[in-house]
Amino acid sequence: MNDDLNSMEILDQLDAGEIDASEAARRLSEEGVQPKPQAEGPKPPNRWRYWWTIPLSIGFAMCVTGWGLSQLGGWWWVCAGPLLVLGAAVMILSAATYKSPWVHVRVKTGEDKWPRRIAISLPLPLGLTARILRWRGLSFGGLDETTIDDLILALEANLSADEPIYIEVDEGESGEKVKIFLG
Repeated sequence: MNDDLNSMEILDQLDAGEIDASEAARRLSEEGVQPKPQAEGPKPPNRWRYWWTIPLSIGFAMCVTGWGLSQLGGWWWVCAGPLLVLGAAVMILSAATYKSPWVHVRVKTGEDKWPRRIAISLPLPLGLTARILRWRGLSFGGLDETTIDDLILALEANLSADEPIYIEVDEGESGEKVKIFLG
């Protein structure tokens, strides 16, 4: 019990700003209190890795539908042309982002009415975004000669599906629960 009081006193001193974090860690280690290692967040399901095939399939279906309409002849090409162009664009973008990291957001609202759960999954084409920013020559002040495209490329290099960035917010039994996977 005495160790708990001493530990609380050290943490109160840290909270009040009387000592810094390294001094608090040193004192706690002398007390025999070891910090708990950070628990790794759960890994996203492996099935999310192949979600880029969904927009690819939708784009393919649009192209096939556009081709079918174009075969009818007459004025059907008015409908067929936009479907073909849009379907091809969706297929190209999904193929370009197949190795991109994804953001998966899962929200449980804690409400009894609709929507109780919200799930959003989107690809983050960081490499494509960085290339566009570099091509346009955009940079933002205050970053000391670092352009935003370099920051985006550094983020992309450090993201992986095997070790995603995981954020979880839980507001208790009846509150909202938010989980974000980035990787």
